[in-house]
This record gives sequence, C-alpha cells and structure tokens, in this order.
Amino acid sequence: MRIRLGVCQLMPVPGDPEKNADTVCGLLDRDVADVLVFPESFLTGYGSDPAGIKEETESAVRRISEKCRETDKAVSIGSPRWSGDSVYNSMIFLSPDGDSHYDKAHLAKFGVYSEDGFEEGKGPRMGSYHGILFGMCVCYDIFFPEILHGCSLRGASVNICNAASAEQSKPFLDTVLPARALENVTYTVYSNNVGPLNGLQMHGCSRILDPFGRTIADCGKAETTAVVNIDTDYLAECRKTRRHLADFRSDIDWLNG
Repeated sequence: MRIRLGVCQLMPVPGDPEKNADTVCGLLDRDVADVLVFPESFLTGYGSDPAGIKEETESAVRRISEKCRETDKAVSIGSPRWSGDSVYNSMIFLSPDGDSHYDKAHLAKFGVYSEDGFEEGKGPRMGSYHGILFGMCVCYDIFFPEILHGCSLRGASVNICNAASAEQSKPFLDTVLPARALENVTYTVYSNNVGPLNGLQMHGCSRILDPFGRTIADCGKAETTAVVNIDTDYLAECRKTRRHLADFRSDIDWLNG
C-alpha cells in the first residue's frame, strides 16, 4: 500500500488555535498529502500559555478532525491536551480511522525548554490511517529509544517525532534520527518548528527518513511542506534485509536483568 506523507514545516500564529486550524484545513482541502504532520505545539504556538485558550484549542481540534473525515485524510499535530485538572504536551492524531493522542512522556526540565505545568504522559500510543499504524513521540522523547522501538514492535510502519528544537540542538538530532529509523527499520518523520518562537531560534530541518535511516525529504530552514510516498511493500522488504524487529529478544527482561 502507498500513501502520500507530508511534513509541514510552517510557523504557527502564537496563541491563536483557530488561525492555525485554518492553515491545517486549507492544506487538507488542497489535497497536499494523505497524512500531514505538523510540529510540536503547532496548534497553539510553542511557548504560548495554554491556560486561557482551552476552549478555542479543543474547538480547533474538533474542526480539524471533522475536516479529516470529510477529506479522508489524517493529521498529526502538536497541541496541549486537557484531562480533568491536568494538561499534557501532546501529539494529536486525527484520522477517519478514529482519533488518538500521545502525551509526552519525558518532559524537559532544563533551561529554556522547561515544561513546568505539564503532566508527564503514561505510555506509548499509536495512530492509524487506513490501517497503517503510526508511532508517536514528542521532541525530547526521541532520545529515549524504547518509545518508538515499542511502537515498531507493535506494528508501526511510520514513527513520528514532532519537535520545538532550537539551533543548539540540531547536531544531536542529526545524529539520533538516522539511528532511530535504522534500529526500528521504520519510516521516521521529524517535524520541527522553524524561525523565532518563544525567544528561541528553531532550527527547522524537518525531514523524512526511510527504513534504513536515509533522508528522503528535507525542509531545510524554509517554511515549506515536503511530500514523499510511503510504501508498505518496500518496508516489508527492508525488514527482511534488516531483521532488527524480528530478532528482538522479548523473552529477556531488559530493565531488571
């Protein structure tokens, strides 16, 4: 099966979920790709205080969800998510297969990236589009390999990392992203913010990597959308060549020895 996957490296309007939903819905109407992937916190703008825009944000999520069903497309987008008195830094996956979400498990607790006020997520989640499974993680999570490895072992064909990563972090992402793709033998999408946000200069460089860790699309530092074909038949052939998932020793308790 083939689908068109688009990584959308665009600047959000800070604090305005409806304007950002306009951008998403416009791309869905233009049939840019079957699945569109947006950066961390794109719906509200990275660094915007979510406290006063809960209703607007939830309304924007519903609107995009309805548009996905109308157009038979899917969207992965960063957004705060509320549950009771808790707010999470989440990736929302909206699809005609059904909506899902992943709450960031590893919150940054250092410097300008500090995520005080958000609750930690409780575990991995996947999204689905036409039966194709998508693993999910958010920014700092990418440095903890068990998240996407677990998703790949459970059948993910594509793993997504959305991010708000500044210039100083670029060398580390350049190193870790090919490793994540190759170790999981899974298509990997990195959707990063670009330009100035919340006092930081985001490095952009959103990209899509093939199951062997090779970059097949790169947005550089411009506002743009890059689209590639994802081919599950090709993925199956890659996994015959590199048997990392099939050879995983699930009989060993790796945490406790």
